[in-house]
Amino acid sequence: MDENPSDAQIRAARSLTGESQKALAGRANVTESVLKLLESPSRKQPDSLNLRNVKLALEAQGIVFLGATDDIGEGVRYAKPGDKMRVTTDFFRHARALLDFSIDHMASVSGVGRTTIGGIERRKFKNPPEDSVKKLRAVFYQCGVTFLPEETDTGGGVRFSKPNYAR
Repeated sequence: MDENPSDAQIRAARSLTGESQKALAGRANVTESVLKLLESPSRKQPDSLNLRNVKLALEAQGIVFLGATDDIGEGVRYAKPGDKMRVTTDFFRHARALLDFSIDHMASVSGVGRTTIGGIERRKFKNPPEDSVKKLRAVFYQCGVTFLPEETDTGGGVRFSKPNYAR
């Protein structure tokens, strides 16, 4: 992807890495407040050098930025498949980041409790509650998020299902 990443892509990519804003800002050589602005959906025209630094720092952590096409929206994925099999629910937190949904907002729109959402996202359940998983998937579907499966040579990820969801 040659263009600069969107705020949604930066949030989702940082979520994939599991890094805090402070850690990523340090690695990207930008201030934490600059990173917060780059992740903001209401950001104005951001500085291209800062965007480039953040993108390079995330790519160094094994993230691939996926540009929007005529058929599908932008997103992010792991460059390589994981050591252990990742399942769709492993990407729920990253999908929330793509949408800029807090856990409280997700609980409100899905009807699933915050604790349950957190448990599903962090694999705290041996068998996640099916009804809750279905409700969360329905919200992601309605909001235009597609889950990218792990493949032989690339890892899983999240992206918008339609190009008009891109910036």
